[in-house]
Amino acid sequence: MDQSSSNGAKATVADIVPAVKEQAGKLADKSMASGVDAAAAVGKAAESAAQSLDEALPALAGYVRNAAEYTNKLADGLRDKKAEELLTTAVTWSRQQPLLTLAGAAVLGFALSRVVKTGVTPAVGSPPNEGRTDVGGGVDEA
Repeated sequence: MDQSSSNGAKATVADIVPAVKEQAGKLADKSMASGVDAAAAVGKAAESAAQSLDEALPALAGYVRNAAEYTNKLADGLRDKKAEELLTTAVTWSRQQPLLTLAGAAVLGFALSRVVKTGVTPAVGSPPNEGRTDVGGGVDEA
């Protein structure tokens, strides 16, 4: 490859990189907005669960209510930030709290493994055993 084609390739890459960064930032911000909405939904669900637990288990209801408040505050705090700001904050916090970061990663990994093991629930209106091969003990019903 000669010098002129090498310079042309570098110029092309230099032109593409800012556009790719911009698109990646937009995608990250959009994903973050979805995450904020999900966090807000979890907060509302926890508030509802706390109300349901008020009579039967008031102490547990208090814990659930505190978790709901924390989740709502988290969602509100995230709502006005860009993804790049959150990444910087997360990296800084992880460096300051490595043990908590490791523990959180372990808990998250365990939770995700449980979700993967249980699989996806069937769609509404479809038979509960559709697509499963372990139903019926392996005996043909013909």
